[in-house]
Amino acid sequence: MQCATAVVKSEKHHKIHNHYLHIKKRRGHKKAIIAIARMLLTTLYSMLKKKEPYNAELYKKSDAFPAKREITVEQAYTISSTSRL
Repeated sequence: MQCATAVVKSEKHHKIHNHYLHIKKRRGHKKAIIAIARMLLTTLYSMLKKKEPYNAELYKKSDAFPAKREITVEQAYTISSTSRL
């Protein structure tokens, strides 16, 4: 929580600060700090697991929705049949 607060107050991380402000507007300060702390933990875990340095562009792309969201009837059938198991 202290790291999240420090990052939000830092002038070096504008994207994280803007993300914090967006969440704070809707949910409040405490929940926004918890969301930023979770984001930092997820990023750190991913960096340590993959053994690679931080790259902000990779994490920005992971938040984007897929371009193609349509599936065929056959794909829907296979998804529904595997979810019943």
